[in-house]
Amino acid sequence: MPRSLPRPRALLPLLLLFARAASAQAVLGPTEDATVAPVGVLRFRVAWSWMNYTRSVTSPDSSAVAYVQVRTTPISTELGLLPRLSATLIAPGSGTLSSAEWSSFDGVAWRVDSVVQTSHNGLGDVELGAKFAWLAGPSEPERIALSGGVRVRSALSAFYRFATGDPDSPTDPFDVGTGSARAAVRVGSQTDFMIGHGFWLSAVGHYAWPQPVTQPVQVRPPGLPLSAAYPLIDATESGGNYYSIEATPRVVLGRYFSVGMQYVYYHQDASSFVGSKDTTIAGVPVTIDASTLDAASAGTATYLSGSITYSTVAAYLQGKNGLPVEVSFTHTGTLSASGSIPPSGVTNVVTVRFWARLWGSAWKRTKP
Repeated sequence: MPRSLPRPRALLPLLLLFARAASAQAVLGPTEDATVAPVGVLRFRVAWSWMNYTRSVTSPDSSAVAYVQVRTTPISTELGLLPRLSATLIAPGSGTLSSAEWSSFDGVAWRVDSVVQTSHNGLGDVELGAKFAWLAGPSEPERIALSGGVRVRSALSAFYRFATGDPDSPTDPFDVGTGSARAAVRVGSQTDFMIGHGFWLSAVGHYAWPQPVTQPVQVRPPGLPLSAAYPLIDATESGGNYYSIEATPRVVLGRYFSVGMQYVYYHQDASSFVGSKDTTIAGVPVTIDASTLDAASAGTATYLSGSITYSTVAAYLQGKNGLPVEVSFTHTGTLSASGSIPPSGVTNVVTVRFWARLWGSAWKRTKP
């Protein structure tokens, strides 16, 4: 008989053995945590993210189905300024492609009328901010040399998002821009619980306040064909605050590897749209009121991720490797989604992060 695969419970002692043999907390991993870059040290991170999903809209005589692809390349540069303070600049690049098939019902059968493609490539919304470790934990070299026990560290962060990206096209319900067209203030809290030799948990929360903006929008009143000519109206959008809560457990497997999971709960409040216009659509006099977009702008979603990380940071600080670098792969799936958030989607991310000491003595290798 063929041998059966080991049960997950049987693998637990092996994982614990690797964890105990490792330098404690030797691998950070790609997701956010409460660490602050050491003084004079530049922590540079670049990620390549690919996401795809489908969306659709329907009316009694028209329908459209779109396949959407989103590629982002956020580049993050964090510099340690003080023992508990670092500054970060995030500049994301983005490329999006939406391919929608529009169909109509002629009373007998559905027929395809057109295939519409829209795409954007360019800079996304740039963010500038800082992180302050109000509950200071061990430094990077100290973290790697920790013995068993339980330790806690926590930091607060604040960012300002500039509306530097291209917004969605108001005439295409499936278009995805490179940015939101709205500046925003974002604050966050990051807390790490380091347990034993090789297990730690990060609890992270963010809350953001987008700034009001006036921009053209398109409103499609119910009961009218999707293919009709709908005019644009200028509307003022405000509100639409959003927040997220993350829980990320990690297990260190030796000096060079770690595996982790992440659960994310995300919620976006409804925006408030103000603006109206009297017009005629498909021969029907109507009053277009932008406030009908309010309810559709809210959404809630949950996500689950798995990741694996290779890191030489511990080996570098111990004098056993010449370059401190981390390489991670993360796979994310959508558990649930409602409202304005796509109901299903898959995201794959490859992240590379490395450290470079510009000044100071907080990041020095020991002699082999």
